[in-house]
Amino acid sequence: MRLLLILFLLTIIPLSGTAQEVIKSKPERGFLWFKINRTDKQGRYHGRWKVYFGEKNTVIRNGRFRHGREVGTWRYYYPNGTRYMKEKYSRKSNDIKVEKYHENGKLARKGTARFIETSTLEKYYWYGDWEVYDTSGAFSHIEVYSNGNLVGRK
Repeated sequence: MRLLLILFLLTIIPLSGTAQEVIKSKPERGFLWFKINRTDKQGRYHGRWKVYFGEKNTVIRNGRFRHGREVGTWRYYYPNGTRYMKEKYSRKSNDIKVEKYHENGKLARKGTARFIETSTLEKYYWYGDWEVYDTSGAFSHIEVYSNGNLVGRK
């Protein structure tokens, strides 16, 4: 449970406004001339990003930012290196396709989330039907979410 709390906090940190001031290091050299973990002129995250954890520098999160906003596909990993979650951001809406995985690598749940950003609020929440799977990867049931709250099961 503590591990999940740590992973949850690490996924939320880049979404907060203060997190953009935390990383002041020089961008790392990536493949050929590409650099990772860099910012734009306004100090917002931009380009390919990798977040590391622990003494072994295990990648726990990687994806792309476009001027401070997450875009494309983001992948999250447990500290042991197995996949934890995959998010795919839509270009045309605030919808995010989410797949979460058990520690054994099997699919745990799949559904849609939404990220809303206004001048006074940043909110990430689940909505709609979410398919839930057991630890062996077999379909279990469907949970229905509204504005981030579980409202029923099918």
